[in-house]
Amino acid sequence: MGLFDEQVSRKPNNYPWTQEIIDALWHSFWTPNEFSFRSDYSQFHSELTEQERQVVVRTLSAIGQIEIAVKRFWADLGKTFPHPSMSDMGLVMGNNEVIHNQAYEKLLEVLGLQSAFDDALNEPAMKGRVSYLRKYLNRKYEDDRKQYVYALILFTLFVENCSLFSQFYTIMYFNRFKAVLKDTAQQVQYTRNEELLHSKAGILLINTLRDEYPDLFDEELIQRVKEECELGVKYEESIIDWMLGDYEGEAISSDILKAYNKGRMNLAMKAIGFEEIPMTESELNLLDQTEWMDEETYGATMTDFFQKRPVEYAKNNRDFDSEDLF
Repeated sequence: MGLFDEQVSRKPNNYPWTQEIIDALWHSFWTPNEFSFRSDYSQFHSELTEQERQVVVRTLSAIGQIEIAVKRFWADLGKTFPHPSMSDMGLVMGNNEVIHNQAYEKLLEVLGLQSAFDDALNEPAMKGRVSYLRKYLNRKYEDDRKQYVYALILFTLFVENCSLFSQFYTIMYFNRFKAVLKDTAQQVQYTRNEELLHSKAGILLINTLRDEYPDLFDEELIQRVKEECELGVKYEESIIDWMLGDYEGEAISSDILKAYNKGRMNLAMKAIGFEEIPMTESELNLLDQTEWMDEETYGATMTDFFQKRPVEYAKNNRDFDSEDLF
């Protein structure tokens, strides 16, 4: 029995890692009601320069665009893979997206950025990004199974693994190096951890499909995906240029974020057995300046599902000191 074959009984669970994903996401549960953003509102207007405010507005607009407008994928997972474990995992992940949608709607409203968000959606870079992120919806193959494999790869690599992480990086930068936007950064941290788990789930699904249906992963598909990934990196680079402009700071610049974004794409491509996008020596050197973000992302709060280490993903089971928060 494979992923595309229907399983009526809940037992046995042929994909036990789905429960690990579910348990980790349940352990992290949060809602937008936990945040008031009052101190963030004050700091945004009084402690940031005009240029920094523009960077934050554009960054949050870019996050909100994805969380509010694009993502409708996981809740239907059980329709394609008719297994109870897949349906359960997809619905839990879909619930995360509902929380993310409402959380960033609230954040934009409280900070008074709704009109700025609406204006940002008309920017060419933002419009182009929506177009490429929705490519997973475009029909490329007559075979429904191959089409879904293609869609799953693009959605996992583009939407879950890459599209938001340069924005997460930027907000976490302001919190860590400028000691501002505590609530916003905490919400971003929760979201980032869940998106990383979603990405891991997608990668595990892709690798499972490759094991069960190797004929679907022919050279044409692999080449098409590689070309789309290269194009996706370029679209994200245009978003980074629009977000940051010429703003630079300790551990942040357009070039640093572009290297970070390409590095994330390559990690995911390598994880599904695809050839990575070449990086220059300069880009590789810039990655050294992003290690703080990797440490926060892959620290004690995340499970390594590829090494099967125990789950230690939680929002409140860790002590924070001032450096962790700011």
